[in-house]
Amino acid sequence: MRPHPISVITPPACRIGGLAWIPNERGEVLTVCANYGAKKGFHQLPGGHAGEHQSNLAAMVTHVRRETGVDPEPVRLLGTDWVPHNAEVPAAMGQNFIYLCAGIAADAEIVLPSTADDEEPELSGYLWQTPETARSTMRAYQLRRFLGLWNAWRDNTTVTLHSGRAALAMSREAS
Repeated sequence: MRPHPISVITPPACRIGGLAWIPNERGEVLTVCANYGAKKGFHQLPGGHAGEHQSNLAAMVTHVRRETGVDPEPVRLLGTDWVPHNAEVPAAMGQNFIYLCAGIAADAEIVLPSTADDEEPELSGYLWQTPETARSTMRAYQLRRFLGLWNAWRDNTTVTLHSGRAALAMSREAS
């Protein structure tokens, strides 16, 4: 296979995103239910794509505040997930950085973004999830990501995912 030439003048489009892994005292993780596109009706981690001149960490904080009303406190990088180009949606390839955040109470107030009366809400709900509950509320690629991150969280490691599949795991002691 020949390498693809890359132009420094017009590099390939690549989305950079920051997502949050926010646990509660019961060992569950906060997810939000998307109400748009192919994700409509399915849960995912809160967070989103970085804007122009915005870091992945700043994007995570901004999106989580807007999507949940929670002020996330990042503790460490839990993992990364490379997502390939998807011509069906269409979506550029991307790299998501997922941050383990300080836990919040299971009864903490979660405030979804408000919308105008004539608009459909971006998010339609939230759930505290475990691998068992996520199996019925997430699309396959979101579930793979969730399970890979769940294992890294439980093992106190950092994981590198490719489309939600573990590509590399590193213990905290070795890093």
